Amino acid sequence: MRALITSVVVALLLAGCALTQREYPELATPRAAAIEPLRAPRPLVALVLGAGGSRGFAHVGVIKALEAAGVVPDIVVGSSAGAVVAALYAGGNNAVQLEKLALEVEDSELVDITFFGPGRVRGEALQNYVNRVLDNRSIEAMPRSFAVVATERVEKRMTVFNRGNAGLAVRASASIPDVFWPVLIAGVEYVDGGLTSRVPVSVARRMGGDVVIAVDVSFRGSNEVEQADVPIRPDTPRTRSLDFSAKLESIAAGETAGRAAVPAIRARIAEAERLRPRLAELR
Repeated sequence: MRALITSVVVALLLAGCALTQREYPELATPRAAAIEPLRAPRPLVALVLGAGGSRGFAHVGVIKALEAAGVVPDIVVGSSAGAVVAALYAGGNNAVQLEKLALEVEDSELVDITFFGPGRVRGEALQNYVNRVLDNRSIEAMPRSFAVVATERVEKRMTVFNRGNAGLAVRASASIPDVFWPVLIAGVEYVDGGLTSRVPVSVARRMGGDVVIAVDVSFRGSNEVEQADVPIRPDTPRTRSLDFSAKLESIAAGETAGRAAVPAIRARIAEAERLRPRLAELR
């Protein structure tokens, strides 16, 4: 009985914390500005990190494998769970730092349980965590070109956030319906980006990606990943969306899949380098 009472008290305290709003006056509201493709005299590499709940830890392993092979993306796009890792990576954290963050983060830093509202997770904890790790930098202030995909709840339409509050944009992208609260941004409610684009390869193309690497960690798989130059599908443990107990296994699965994809990535980059002068003439 005492244990039950203690559990209820803890849950209520967590709910109270969830209802405490933290403001970011220095960060503008996330918005979808016109996408201007990145330009460079060399082929630009884009990395797309897809939706998949807790299996998103595999994205960290993929990045480890890519960096070990000397492949460093210029453009990073994320959807849902992939948006979390994409934001931290675009913000300047390398693979070693990402793995440290993944292994040290506490569940309560990502998930704020509440007994009130339209879902059992408010989502503000995730927003605060991302903004804290990024030192409250906005999306456009990232070292790498970065975008987050979210879904307008009512219109069921994809939105690409590429300006403003990164933590709030990631929170919107990761807000699984009936689990997380919808996120209100400029009068519009947003939910999980994976509902309209689990692996947003097309967004990476629009941002200027010449060679697009896409990582699909979703349970059922996504056809969108086939649009990438190099699709990667880590063999992750089949955990529930908010079950973070298999971090190590997911990271290892991502690293294995990433290493296997390196020869194909190098080949596509080399091909893009050969074709680039011809494409420049056509333009």
